[in-house]
Amino acid sequence: MESPFIFVLGILFIVVGIPVISGTLLSYHKEKNKMNATRGNELDKEETELLNDLHKSLERMEKRIEALETILMDKRR
Repeated sequence: MESPFIFVLGILFIVVGIPVISGTLLSYHKEKNKMNATRGNELDKEETELLNDLHKSLERMEKRIEALETILMDKRR
């Protein structure tokens, strides 16, 4: 008598349990990928801001160097 009961539970697990577990894992994986993509975009924004700041700093440094070169050239005359 136990055999048919275990068989029914096995079939019920196969029909209901496996799809539910698979669906849950698939949903978790999709959400994890979305979060990673969002975090990747945030890093891209941060990297872009950092590069813009570096560019501005280098432009200012270039102007300073040009000013120093001008001062040195004027002193030589």
